[in-house]
Amino acid sequence: MTSLANRCALVSGAGRGLGRAIATSFLEAGATVCVVSRNPAELDDFVAAAGGRAFAFPADIRQPDDLDRLRDAVLSEVGVVDILVNNAGNLVKKPVVPLPTEGPVGQPGSGPASVAMTDDEWDSVLDTHVRGSLHLVRSFVPGMLSQGRGRVINIASSSVARSANLTVSYQVAKGALLQLTRSLAKEWAAFGVTVNTIAPGHFRTSMTKALHDSPEGQAWLRERIPMRRTGDAAELGALAVHLAGDLASFITGQTIFVDGGETL
Repeated sequence: MTSLANRCALVSGAGRGLGRAIATSFLEAGATVCVVSRNPAELDDFVAAAGGRAFAFPADIRQPDDLDRLRDAVLSEVGVVDILVNNAGNLVKKPVVPLPTEGPVGQPGSGPASVAMTDDEWDSVLDTHVRGSLHLVRSFVPGMLSQGRGRVINIASSSVARSANLTVSYQVAKGALLQLTRSLAKEWAAFGVTVNTIAPGHFRTSMTKALHDSPEGQAWLRERIPMRRTGDAAELGALAVHLAGDLASFITGQTIFVDGGETL
């Protein structure tokens, strides 16, 4: 197993779901882990079980003041961050313009989908996924560049290779992360800092619980995933550990899909 001993990782959106799974995998690999979430209560049990190797930092990465406090607190507590995982995300499921209440050729319309996304809702998605990630990079990558070693892992989605209705802002944000990965990987390659993206497919999280818990949802997932199953969060965590380790030092600028073949 890849060892992350004597490494410090920071994971945004670590209160639950895939962010929590990645943080747990880092901890099991020997890293010191800084977990970030807007909800401090989500972090307490993780820190309590970590034996002094985890630190909680409540913050909303969309807010400049929170980001400044986060940067200062983390650097004061642990010094240089060696591994940064940009995982924080949100989803607003609405069309970008109002849709007709009647569908094509007289088919029933989409009901609530006829209400368009507001500018504030659009901004909240882009600010969380893209602006927040950029500001975390600006806060913690200078230390990596100075020491000549570091890892940045962006968490996107397999939806960047397919399309899903009413999620345009989410897909645009995740697509931006892919290009951010490629551009920063090229910029930092000579300084020992790698940048990669993990694009998960269907994993059971609090955001997708309803889909995974219903028989109809399970049937729909099995139909579209060639492996006929959904992912285990530990599988995603294992990939993140590998990308964060020394044996992945020649991998940069890549997007790795973890989706059971759904996007093939």
